[in-house]
Amino acid sequence: MTRVGSPGSLRKLWQRHLPLIGTVGLAVVNGLDFSPAFDSVSFWLYGFARGSPLFDGEVFFYLTSLAISAMTLLLAGIPAALYERVRGLQQSTPASLTIWLLATLLLTLPTILRLLVLSED
Repeated sequence: MTRVGSPGSLRKLWQRHLPLIGTVGLAVVNGLDFSPAFDSVSFWLYGFARGSPLFDGEVFFYLTSLAISAMTLLLAGIPAALYERVRGLQQSTPASLTIWLLATLLLTLPTILRLLVLSED
């Protein structure tokens, strides 16, 4: 058993948990209303949520953000899953988590650029 402050646990934190935290954080950023996909996803969700309790204004806004974030995680996970399949891995490695992080960054890049342009104004 390793102590919390031991070098082994810090290495595990660096290799496994930080890429996951970064991946989820980037996916949440992509779900913001600054995302170029926000309006189109909101339009499609409108058709499904109309007449349900999810059609409330704020709930619908958060549902759209959640849907974009979830789809970002799912789509960005495909390259990492393919890498794991080709290598014959049974569980995720730091390399596959880094691939997932980089794919999420690529999907989130339009939102980040839009945020940077809006912050200059």
